[in-house]
Amino acid sequence: MGKFCTSCGTALNEGAKFCAKCGANASHVLEEAGTLPEQATPNSETILSKAGKQMKIEAKIKAAAYAKSMFSEATPAYQSAGELALPAELTPLTGDFEAENLLSLLKIGIKGLAGGLKRTLHDKKRLVVVIALVIIWLLVNFLAALGIFPLPVRLLSWLTAAQGSLIGGSIGKGLVAALLAQLIADQGMLQTVKSGLGQLGGIAKGLRGVAGPLLMGIAVALIVTNLMVSSNLQNTMVCIAAFLLSAKALTHHGFLRKFINALLPKANNTTLTTLMRGWTLGFALFAAVSFLPGGGNGYVLGILLLLAGGIVTVVGRNKKEATAE
Repeated sequence: MGKFCTSCGTALNEGAKFCAKCGANASHVLEEAGTLPEQATPNSETILSKAGKQMKIEAKIKAAAYAKSMFSEATPAYQSAGELALPAELTPLTGDFEAENLLSLLKIGIKGLAGGLKRTLHDKKRLVVVIALVIIWLLVNFLAALGIFPLPVRLLSWLTAAQGSLIGGSIGKGLVAALLAQLIADQGMLQTVKSGLGQLGGIAKGLRGVAGPLLMGIAVALIVTNLMVSSNLQNTMVCIAAFLLSAKALTHHGFLRKFINALLPKANNTTLTTLMRGWTLGFALFAAVSFLPGGGNGYVLGILLLLAGGIVTVVGRNKKEATAE
């Protein structure tokens, strides 16, 4: 009968003192052909058991690390509050968005906004920025009411968006506060904005076929900004803040994109992306419009571009249908 190594079960040569495969002492061998030694079976099972446990441990560690990177507050998408483009941090959706209806989305958005404000209150750096801005806003408006409005005060008012209407002005102040807080507290803010601006660079190359959504995105941004502030140079900091925050949000699927997707469920990914890019460019265009006399130029240009975008979209759709026929 053949002899087998009791350690690894390999067949031994006649007269061998050591196993040629694992080097184990061959003085104790099993003289049964066709089966592995009984002592070897537990060793094999032990090896497989240890390997299985190690794989499970490694899988758990990797899964925990992935979950932490995706859902912790260190994730870029979870570090902003007050963005007009409303990044995912304000609506931390962890499920399949397409299954959510519009009402559910709004409820989750409100809860997310409350959570974002709560996290801001617990962040000392951002809290200090907000408190400082509130003091500056009160001081600037108090001096302006007294007729004391020299150049340094006007510059401070512009930089912090201190003036504005009760509702729209408050939203504009929130945008400026969000931008300044993130520049101070978020080390990766500038890099994320740079990535968002890089996405805008390719608009001209792929303009054909998406001009309609692009124009409509720009138009809506112009109208929304004019709702917040009048189109004059004193308020341009609001649209600058909105532009930079929206550029940052281009790297994430934020609340606004989800909201548009809920309103336009049949819109494809390219259309949604183009709308968001147009939305971002609209804030930059509003800064240029602010140089024109009059406070409602954003409304006028926005409505014109909205009509133009609708016409371009309809014409393009008709051409596709005619080509298909």
